Amino acid sequence: MKIGIRNGSMGFPAMKQLFEQAAEIGFDGVELDIREQWQDEPVLSPEEREEIKRLSAESGVEVPSLCIGALWRFSPAASDSETLATARDLLAMSIEAAVDLGAQWILLPVTPSDEEISHEECQARWIHEMETVAPLAEAAEITLCLENVGRGCGKSAEDLLTLVTAIASPRVMTYYDIGNACAFGHDAVEEIRTLAEAIGVVHIKDREADLLGEGIVNIPGCVDALREISYDGWLILETPPTDDPLEAGNYNLAYLRDVVD
Repeated sequence: MKIGIRNGSMGFPAMKQLFEQAAEIGFDGVELDIREQWQDEPVLSPEEREEIKRLSAESGVEVPSLCIGALWRFSPAASDSETLATARDLLAMSIEAAVDLGAQWILLPVTPSDEEISHEECQARWIHEMETVAPLAEAAEITLCLENVGRGCGKSAEDLLTLVTAIASPRVMTYYDIGNACAFGHDAVEEIRTLAEAIGVVHIKDREADLLGEGIVNIPGCVDALREISYDGWLILETPPTDDPLEAGNYNLAYLRDVVD
């Protein structure tokens, strides 16, 4: 398994500093977030992506995945037409960016609607939008990964399986977050076994502690469960940057490598 880290977990440094620090610590890759002010994100600029590719090549640090954090504001489950149009644009632009950067995965938090709707209606809207964008992802050979997050309609393994089964695309999988699962009161070890081959990427973080191994998440058990399902993909840290991102990154990477090895 390769181990990466989100740029937010490094404190959102400038790209040059991000790749230099990730290489210094020893991460295999970095996950780049596309935040709410998406117009300013270098990931979505063809010109700035050239610099990102150069930094990646020089540092040896890959860009395995992107995250469309902006979907918290522009949800595919939205009823507002302008919001929904922006969500669709973000999906298309992110697929284009992933192809350009050589990323394989795009994290999609399963966010709620902008109005009060039922759990089932929220899922139906997500399914519809994913069915619409799936052919684009399939043509680009990019995998869209639905993450278990709070407030949306994909909090449990059962929810995620409902979504990906209905969408029925080889390019729509799940992005499983073991820390989120614990926060929702779910057994992450059992949910990993339930999701099995539907897992595309995994987020690693603890709960009730900033550093891995000091909280309440059974990280060794989760890694064992991932081995049981023959998962050999990316483990991406979504840990707090703390007051010293370098020190935290070093500690967390050393902890996780010890568990994995």
